[in-house]
Amino acid sequence: MRGVRVGMGVYIRYGSWDATLTSLLQLTMAAHTSILLLAALCIGSAYSLQCYTCTEQTSNNNCKTATTCPSGNGYCQTAVGTVSVGGITATMITKTCETSCTAGTITVSGVVGTVSCCTTDLCNVSGAISIKSSYAAIVLVMGIILMFFSDSLL
Repeated sequence: MRGVRVGMGVYIRYGSWDATLTSLLQLTMAAHTSILLLAALCIGSAYSLQCYTCTEQTSNNNCKTATTCPSGNGYCQTAVGTVSVGGITATMITKTCETSCTAGTITVSGVVGTVSCCTTDLCNVSGAISIKSSYAAIVLVMGIILMFFSDSLL
């Protein structure tokens, strides 16, 4: 019997069976590779975050475009700028997908800028300040007021 011994009493024969076995192994490997590639592509698209996006809109009603974020962007960010002059208020809203996001509020020369962040699909539907940012602003203002009163009470 012509062949190679690969184990105790197990022979792989040379000849036509070798070619068939090699072809079968190649097809099996190709099928497994295709399945793994397809699974990787599906998993990657399944975890892409979706955010509402818009640029410099005056109303949140104009910020309802659902966008699938690029890979690596894990935050939906909403930036709202508001200014009031002589009883007239103007608001500008921008919503984007971001790789990082820091929520907060800043006021400069009467312009209030607020950034809110979230991490679930279409979570930035509202143009309002996030609750966490609002609480942080309230605590900051209360702290400043208490500092003024504590000095006057002593």
